[in-house]
Amino acid sequence: MRKGCRSPERLFYWPESGSHALTRKEKEMRRLFTTCFPRAGKAAISLVLVLLAGLALSTQSQAQGPALTTINDTVYFADGSPATGTVLISWPSFVSPDGYAVPAGNQSVTLGAQGAFTAQLVPTVGATPAGIYYVAVFQLDDGTVRTEYWAVPTTSPVTIAQILTTPGSGLGNLVATQAYVNAAIAPLAVDATVVHLAGTETIIGTKQFTVPPSLPTPVGPNDGANKGYVDQAVENVGSGAYVPIAGGTMTGPLTLPGEPGRMKLVEDRVAALEKSDLRRTIIDRLITAAITFAISAVISWHDRLPFK
Repeated sequence: MRKGCRSPERLFYWPESGSHALTRKEKEMRRLFTTCFPRAGKAAISLVLVLLAGLALSTQSQAQGPALTTINDTVYFADGSPATGTVLISWPSFVSPDGYAVPAGNQSVTLGAQGAFTAQLVPTVGATPAGIYYVAVFQLDDGTVRTEYWAVPTTSPVTIAQILTTPGSGLGNLVATQAYVNAAIAPLAVDATVVHLAGTETIIGTKQFTVPPSLPTPVGPNDGANKGYVDQAVENVGSGAYVPIAGGTMTGPLTLPGEPGRMKLVEDRVAALEKSDLRRTIIDRLITAAITFAISAVISWHDRLPFK
């Protein structure tokens, strides 16, 4: 029967019993190493290989990351010649459409020969939160500085013209274009032409209210009065020591500042009749005097006539 392997402790122990014993021990150690240790070595090598394979898979998984979209295009100067310069690209943090967390960052892309532009970016179309976009600042060698906003899709490759966008949604701390700001404030009134909730202001022109405005209790002499205040103020007007227009009983003497309406008509009529009677009396007297004078004249002339 084959003997078992000795423990490692015993491999390094042997008594000094001469060269013959040393030679025998050396032969025994060679046999042990060739029979026992290859088994342990194979197991250790297998374990190391498994660990290396797992590490390789983990590294590959981490290196894979989110899907990228390739942007290929050619940039030109205003005169049509191929541009040279740098494109600075920045973005906020977001979650890619395939679920990867992308931290905020930036990168610089130098234009290649003949104005060639190439970059790979994580798509923002379908990302979280919605409305995420890249800010691209073109710093060209002719002094031109231009800012663009890119919404990168998941399809690849694309051109710059295909990803251009106008900001209008998404994070509130992103830069907005002048066109977006002008469109946002266009329907708003100019501050100097509107009535504000607080402050002293003068309103001119005619204003019509579809619903009666609510007014507080007036304090100053020029304050507008509400219905409740007016009703309370006139509640006792026309009662007590006043004579109503219709009905009611009056006692005691009545002193008027002038003649009542009907009395005035009577007085006017009497005055007219008195004037008429006066004129008639004068006329009658004149007629009587004229008749008397005529009779007296006739009698006087009758006495002087030669005949009787």
